[in-house]
Amino acid sequence: MASSRLSWLLPLLTLLPILGRADTATSCLACDQEMRKTFEAIQAWRRLHDGRFPSRLADLKTAGLLPLDCAICPEVLRERDGASAARSSVSSAADAADPPGNYEYELSGKVLKSENDRMFLPDGAPPYTRQDMKTALLRRPFFEQVPILRCNSHRALAPAEFTGQEGSWRNLTVEGKVYWSGLYWAQLWLDDVPYCARDAYVLFGLKGPPFHTDRVPTLPGALDLRRWNSAFGDHAWWWPYPMFEEKANRQAAAHLRPFFQEDHGRVLKLDNEEWWLDGLVQLQGRISSDPQDAYSAPGRRTCVWQKTGAEVGRAFKQADWLQGTVWTAAAGETVGWLVWHYADGTAERAPIIYGRNTARFWAEPRQVEEEKDFVEPVWRHHESKQAVGKERWLRIYRQEWVNPRPEAVVASLDFVSNPDCRAAPFLIAVNVAP
Repeated sequence: MASSRLSWLLPLLTLLPILGRADTATSCLACDQEMRKTFEAIQAWRRLHDGRFPSRLADLKTAGLLPLDCAICPEVLRERDGASAARSSVSSAADAADPPGNYEYELSGKVLKSENDRMFLPDGAPPYTRQDMKTALLRRPFFEQVPILRCNSHRALAPAEFTGQEGSWRNLTVEGKVYWSGLYWAQLWLDDVPYCARDAYVLFGLKGPPFHTDRVPTLPGALDLRRWNSAFGDHAWWWPYPMFEEKANRQAAAHLRPFFQEDHGRVLKLDNEEWWLDGLVQLQGRISSDPQDAYSAPGRRTCVWQKTGAEVGRAFKQADWLQGTVWTAAAGETVGWLVWHYADGTAERAPIIYGRNTARFWAEPRQVEEEKDFVEPVWRHHESKQAVGKERWLRIYRQEWVNPRPEAVVASLDFVSNPDCRAAPFLIAVNVAP
């Protein structure tokens, strides 16, 4: 009898998870609408202030462009009494800025780079705000990917890849698009703009995107890698700041300006071989979350793991390429591959091996001594302690590969990183010889 009286509850109990998800989805939709309303107020502010962004969302409220309870996620409003006021590492809540609870405002003119970040800037570098950096990004290609407002109140709805420790964020762009990301929104679309090109370097003269000229290679054997290029190489494309390491080890982050000489889309002769230079292609290396590896391995994903489909379209006997790595690896460790795809659907993988045909492109004298049995670089350049903070050598390596099927047409080429190796290989130029 009791069971019959309770039987009507069973269908309702099965519906509770669905109803919960529907309620969460509704609150997420309401949040999107609130973010768009807030962005409309930002645009109204800009029309009244010669296109400038407000320094804080609170300015929109004091100007009468938004009610006092706006620019806040409805979920936060509903639970405000029990909500935490803790600030995340990317919070725009700060003294004289927005109070906790407002949307994360990416164009905040009140949030300075932290002192921890400033130690990686050159001595005498002027202070800059988040607004300074993001305004520069909004003037560049792919500006439509840059968020203006962010909310992390809807983790239950986030896709699985954005539910880790870093949290799940909904981002609203200047075009009104809403998308999911982890804490670091810039790790999306790395194929378009690598992570390090979205940080401090935009204020220190970084060129690009795009990271190539409009010049087609003039050498008959040179492959056109422009579609792959992820850096010009004239700034430290692999590190987000101009300075690297701390205290006695502090130095200018290594780059290849002495090699490229800020002159791209040209021919360079090395050891009687001509190469077409137009930037470089950087791949990701194995990521380490260990703080002790901060200066010896990548700490987050900053580039893509592979580039695919470079057109070859010919038969050839031999290929040669210029390369290096950003980090060290064990001698004999495979850092990546060039994968040659034949027109008949088969493929050959040419391994890139640390110590045998590549190594880290920058090295202090002690490392050079430890690598005396390594392959010799095809190009090297000495930098003094007085010039960059620590004595070191810059190096670039050449690798050659004999095609086992010289009569067969090679249709395309892939450049692939080994996900189990931290080295993070890069490619500068590829020649094929008939």
